[in-house]
Parts: sequence; structure tokens; C-alpha cells
Amino acid sequence: MAKSHQSVTMVELFYDLIFAYAVGRMAQTLAVPVHGMIAPQVLVEFLLMLLVFWTIWTFQTVLIDRFSHHEVTHNLFTLFNMFWVIVLSTAINPDFAKTKWPFQLSAAILFLSLASQYGLLWRRKHSQLAKTFGITLAACSFVILISLFIKPYTLSFAVFFGGVLAAGLMPLLLRHVLKATPADLGNLSTRYSLLVLLIFGESIIGVAETIYAGLSLQAGLFFLVVILLFIAYQLVYDNGLDRRQKTAGLAVIYLQLPLLAAILSLSTFIHSWLAGLLDPQWFALAITVTLAVYYFSLIGYLSAYPVKHIDIGFKRWFYLGFSVLIFGIFSFMTTIMPLPFMFGLTAYLLANTLYLWQFILHPNDAMYNKLG
Repeated sequence: MAKSHQSVTMVELFYDLIFAYAVGRMAQTLAVPVHGMIAPQVLVEFLLMLLVFWTIWTFQTVLIDRFSHHEVTHNLFTLFNMFWVIVLSTAINPDFAKTKWPFQLSAAILFLSLASQYGLLWRRKHSQLAKTFGITLAACSFVILISLFIKPYTLSFAVFFGGVLAAGLMPLLLRHVLKATPADLGNLSTRYSLLVLLIFGESIIGVAETIYAGLSLQAGLFFLVVILLFIAYQLVYDNGLDRRQKTAGLAVIYLQLPLLAAILSLSTFIHSWLAGLLDPQWFALAITVTLAVYYFSLIGYLSAYPVKHIDIGFKRWFYLGFSVLIFGIFSFMTTIMPLPFMFGLTAYLLANTLYLWQFILHPNDAMYNKLG
């Protein structure tokens, strides 16, 4: 992977590792199949919880990217936040009502910690970005604290989620402020790519659990599926992104959220299906939607910061949509037969990876001129 102008410190890498562990634990805790499916309510809860973790991590990363804040005070705040991220992850329970105090209180403390960091930067550097984000995070922390004392729980959680959503949307709503302080796109994309790498590592846990239940060809293909998805991401990162652009970095920030959700979901779905816990038809729909989210988000990320030579025109988007449709039909026909389906899934991902490499990232090669 390419280097950025800023280096990633060991403390930041440690924080990313703790964060990836917390997100992976959340996915394992919530994704419990019942009657052959994962209930829609549980999937929504998973996305909401992921939004909480993503928002916290994003504001920490934007702070580092914009201000290169690698001093003792920043490291102490990061270590403090690590502890509360761990508390946040251990508070997760499939029964959401039981998570109220530990989860929402931990989130409020983390938001307040981030607000303090931005506030200190505002006092020292008089940055409009630091001031705006600091006030926003402090206000959202206050809303989350208020939600703790609201009854019933459904209303309490609605207020809590409203505070988190407001914070999560703030970079988008205040993009003019972000543009005034452009991102170091090399550093920002590197930080997010490292997080994605760690989340891929967490997804391997599903492979390990499948192998633990019994070494099989399906387990080997499961591992290959994760590897092919990772290769596609790495190809985009290494060969497709122009990291010299002066930009607010919003596509980097927001398109990683569906990518993270897709990676975690895919591993969970395949592991549960191979264990016989998911209905084949439900699994076929779930994995098709998940792969669509992954590939459309990845190509969207590529199209936001493309280098000059790549080809992401209508033909490429059409191929992506049409191939997902064909795979969906294949899935509904074969998910009752694990081995043929896993072979088909592996072949589909391999074809997409080769298509990405040859026709999107290297369209001017001889093979492209001959076939495209």
C-alpha cells in the first residue's frame, strides 16, 4: 500500500486494533439466527451499533488527519478512548434494553472526550473546523446523556440514535467547513484502509470457526472468498485512487461504512449458513444484497478519486449490476447445495477481480483493446 505524507503512530494502530476487535465482537453478539434467519430488527440494530462505532472512529481520524496531532496530550486521549471503546463493546447485548446504561453512557463519554480534543485544538489553533466539530460533539454528548433518563426504552433509544445520527451526518452537512481545511487524502485513505484490513482480519474468525467445526472444502473456499474480497479492495486502493487531490474526503469517510457493514455481514452469513443455521433462500437473498453493497460502495469509492487512466463509465456499472443479478439467480438455485454454491461464489468473485484489474484499472492494456 502506498505511503502518505503523515505516518501512522503505534498508538493509533493500537487504537484501530481495539476498535476492530470491538466491532467484530458486536457483529458476533448480535448476529444470532432464529428460525433460519437473522431478524430484520437485529440487522437494523447491528447497523445502528456500527454507526455509533464508525462515528466515534471517524471524528478521531478526521482530527488526526486535519491537524497531525501526534503529541502526548493526543496519545493520552487516545488511550483513554481505547478503554471506553472496550467498555462500549462489552456492553452490547442482543436484548437492547439491557445495554442502555453501559452502552449509551460509554458513547456519551467518548463523544465528550472527542469534543474536548477539538476544543483544545480550537483554543490553540483557532480553527473553524475544530470549533464547529467540538461544539457539535459536545451537543450530541449532552443529547445522549439526556437519553439515559428518558422512558420508555424505545423513546430513550430514539433520542440516543438521533444524537449519534446528527454527529454522523455533521461532516456531510458542514462540508464547506471541511473543504476550507482539505484532507491529507493519502493519510485519510491509509487510515481507513488499515481499518478495513483489520475488519477483514476479524471476518477470518468466521472462517476459523467453520474450520474448527470440521475441515472441509467449503471452509477452504470460504477463506478464498474473504481473500478475493480483500484483493478487490487492495487493487482499488493501490491502483485506482488519486491521493494527491485536495478534497474534503467525504467519499472516503462515508463509503467505508457500507463497506465495513458488508464485510462483517458476509462473513457472518456464510459461517451461519455453512453451520446449517440459515434458511437457504434467506441466505441467498442476504448474500446477494451484501455483495451488491460491497461492490457498489467499492466502485463508488474508486469513482470519487480516480487516477486518469481508469475506466468507470456506464459499461462498467452495467456489468456490475448485471453480474449481481445473475449471481442472485444462481444463489437462489444452488444454496441448498453448499459445495456447488461455494464454487460458484468463488468463481464469481474471481471474475469480478479480474474484470476490475483488466477493464477498469488497466483499460489501455493490449487485452482490453482487443476485447473491450
